[in-house]
Amino acid sequence: MARGWRQSKNRIVKNVFCFGCLFVLPLLVLAVIVYSKSKNVESLPAPRELPSQKFDDSPQFYLIALIMSDPTKSATRKAVRETWLSNTHKDVKHYFVVGSKGLAQDVLQNVLEESSSYHDMVILESLNESYSSLTGKTLAGFQWLHSNHNFTFLLKCDDDSFVRMSPLIEQLRKQPQSHLYWGFFKGGSSVFQKGKWKENDWFLCDTYLPYALGGGYVLSSDLVEFIAKNAPLLQQYKSEDVSVGVWLSPLKIHRVHDVRFDTEFKSRGCYNEYLITHKQSANQMREKQANLLKTGKLCQSELRVRYSYNYNWTVLPSKCCKNFDPELP
Repeated sequence: MARGWRQSKNRIVKNVFCFGCLFVLPLLVLAVIVYSKSKNVESLPAPRELPSQKFDDSPQFYLIALIMSDPTKSATRKAVRETWLSNTHKDVKHYFVVGSKGLAQDVLQNVLEESSSYHDMVILESLNESYSSLTGKTLAGFQWLHSNHNFTFLLKCDDDSFVRMSPLIEQLRKQPQSHLYWGFFKGGSSVFQKGKWKENDWFLCDTYLPYALGGGYVLSSDLVEFIAKNAPLLQQYKSEDVSVGVWLSPLKIHRVHDVRFDTEFKSRGCYNEYLITHKQSANQMREKQANLLKTGKLCQSELRVRYSYNYNWTVLPSKCCKNFDPELP
């Protein structure tokens, strides 16, 4: 009887144990699976974000000047820094843009030392410095600026341009604050068929499309963004200012022609109203700066070399710019 009771007890214990196994074992398996997945997740490296060059907390500049320069022209850059760039504005920044591909070692070293001293140079290592690379250089400068800075407007000019920065900013605040293309416009010009300006890839029409001359023009940041983001699809022409005009040609934007931009291939003279004067030597820049400091005027005496015009936007480009006006600066 005792033996039967023990056998019955053993069967009960065994059944309870089996029942417990059936209940507990799945829980153990589930726990192992969860633990294993947890360990696997923890052991995987966190996904890497692509490095961003433009941060939300980066400084907000109202105007950034990109000044196209040649690596060898350190004396010219010195004159620019000591003249029209010497009037500092907290919401304005400038950069000299140079190409460094193929430079002689001593020239490159000088450029690097200058950059280290002034912290105001954009050195494009993939671009040779030549007129034929100017469009690519300008485009790369726009891309760099869009990726690295928050800004409202861009002033593109050359290192032989003299800018009256304070009046320029004052007048800029009166312009549309978006979709703005501001400069001295030209339209209907014959396409160059020879020389350094020869356009081998031009096929659009018999004349150039309207464009602001490259001695200096202003673009709002949204237009810079448009160009920078579409850079891989943009045809580059020999002249950078012609190229910018083509890139922006289909857009519904504010094209503002301003006779105070003396930005043609040759200066029209000297007028106190000028905001930008192109084709200036270092000595001429220093003279203009001295005039401004001494008298508040740009010119010792106003001088006309060539006539100006108001752009007629109501006619085709071939007829836009025929009415030269001796009353205009």
